Amino acid sequence: MNQSKARKEIAALRDAALEDLAKTSDSELRKEARECGDDVGRIAAHMRSAMRDAAASVNRQRLVVAREQVDAKSQNRPIPLIRPAIDRIKQIVQAAFATDPALGVAYREGKVTSTEDWYSLYDDLIKIGAIQPDDHER
Repeated sequence: MNQSKARKEIAALRDAALEDLAKTSDSELRKEARECGDDVGRIAAHMRSAMRDAAASVNRQRLVVAREQVDAKSQNRPIPLIRPAIDRIKQIVQAAFATDPALGVAYREGKVTSTEDWYSLYDDLIKIGAIQPDDHER
């Protein structure tokens, strides 16, 4: 038997078993488990654990894809060599935060933000596409 045919047969058996399981009532499943000497609570705990593991795996895969997309977007956005004046940068950054509160920023212990911090914040917002360097005067 070739591998393709074997896979099709296994898939057909799996589908038939799942269909049979779906048609079986909860009380019948519990009865069968008890008759086989299985602990229903242990089976349920195992299934919960397996489902959590499966969900975590899917979420990890989604996170990898999302990170790759963010990285790809940030690599495509060059940081301008010439920045606007610091007062204009402050206005641009504050407008970006007002427009999209999810961008949020945590100021260090309430200290005054340095000019370099403003430049860095401006550059980061350009990298993630929150602001466009061409949207404002230099």
